[in-house]
Amino acid sequence: MCAPATDALFVDLDGTLVFTDVFAEGLLSAVRLHPRRFVHLLTQLPQGYAACKRTLAEFWKPDFDHLPLNAEIIALIQEYRSLGRPVILATATDRIWAEQIAGVCPLFDAVLASDGTTNLKGTEKLRAIRQLCHDNGYKNFSYAGDSSEDIAIWKAADVAHVVSSASRLVRRVRESGVAQVNVIPRTKNTGREIFKALRPWQWVKNSLLFVPLITAHESPNFSQFLHVVFAFLIMSLIASSIYVVNDLLDLAEDRCHPIKCRRPFAAGTLPLEYGPVLSAGLLICGFSLAALLLNPLFLAIMTLYLIFTLIYSAGVKKVAVADVIFLSALYTLRIVAGGAAAEIPVSDWLLTLSVFLFTSLAFAKRHAELLRLKKESKIRALGRGYRVSDLDLVRQFGMISGYIAVLVFALYAGDPHIQSQYSRPSMLWLVCPVALFWVSHIWLAATRGLLNEDPIVFAMKNRVSLWVGLCIFVLWILAAFPVIPGTYSLY
Repeated sequence: MCAPATDALFVDLDGTLVFTDVFAEGLLSAVRLHPRRFVHLLTQLPQGYAACKRTLAEFWKPDFDHLPLNAEIIALIQEYRSLGRPVILATATDRIWAEQIAGVCPLFDAVLASDGTTNLKGTEKLRAIRQLCHDNGYKNFSYAGDSSEDIAIWKAADVAHVVSSASRLVRRVRESGVAQVNVIPRTKNTGREIFKALRPWQWVKNSLLFVPLITAHESPNFSQFLHVVFAFLIMSLIASSIYVVNDLLDLAEDRCHPIKCRRPFAAGTLPLEYGPVLSAGLLICGFSLAALLLNPLFLAIMTLYLIFTLIYSAGVKKVAVADVIFLSALYTLRIVAGGAAAEIPVSDWLLTLSVFLFTSLAFAKRHAELLRLKKESKIRALGRGYRVSDLDLVRQFGMISGYIAVLVFALYAGDPHIQSQYSRPSMLWLVCPVALFWVSHIWLAATRGLLNEDPIVFAMKNRVSLWVGLCIFVLWILAAFPVIPGTYSLY
């Protein structure tokens, strides 16, 4: 990229220097961290955006060190500076934030920004640019921006740097009479980024909906199977809606994470304004299908699932141990939802086993996070209630919960009433050593740092876990079939 010979370069912030909207991030953080102040912020809307921006900037500070920077704009700035040309940050963001960003990113000679009274956007920004050029004797200037709001500024500039892949915007800039137009495309595939934001690989967790159908000892009819398939689809839509909300609320934490920083909203590859629309659309679609295709009980369980996940996201995930209990409840709720969809009652045995098993796996998730932080020489998890010093205790909690889950199954296998429901109940006892091996394998992998931060997904991909699952399924088939006429199973 060759920097043209203009006297100064003015650079926009949102969507240009950084692949995000700092004000929008501030609003999202206010909703999550300062709900009362957010309500107060809304009352200031009649005073204008500049007043709202100033109020928000006074009580919330973005994580400037981890904002997703546009490498091509950084290179452009460095070219201008290498030629001895001044570079000015010109943004509608409030001056409090703008000056802090300029301090973290020491590439600017001056800052033009909103001041609590004037929202420095469009013609107001052009007026400020012209005034600064007049005061400093700059005869011409270049401007880098990304929005149609910048058309008037580009028209007055000698060189327009357009950070956009929108052909319509580029055409408008070229038709505005600018002497030179330099297009810096935002190489992104919106469809692919939306797909990533839905986290479809996480839908594997919803396979728990099929557990009541599989363990019912009866051959499921087509209607039951179809209803569970519908339930899987519906719960996946609702879960993806919640994933989008979580990604919007966890931007700062995700950017500090080595893997989560690549999520579309955190990386800036998907505009923040897509989030609310996408989440609402998925939620409406999911609940509409639930009301149309399945029974009221399943719809009520989905409502409860939504409430639980929102409570978890709103603050419970920051409370040590309580977060794990909530996660375990959400996994167990999937099994209950599967039973409701197929209209099969779920036994207390299955629910108890589920609670302890998923408590163990949830602790494994926290253990993996803490082990990573320990390797990074950090003290505590950002946005969580755990410290690295809790690592051994978390491991003990998780292992104990896992072994209790095996104990629950052993008690189930030894119950005379349960044994009368199987043709070969002795086969159930063989499940116990296999399950003990698997729990130990999971925690050995976790201790060695081989477990990624989602143990459910890990278990679905891990070869040993898949073989263990197959072995347990075969043992259960051998124990249950042929079914003694008139007997009752897990339910």
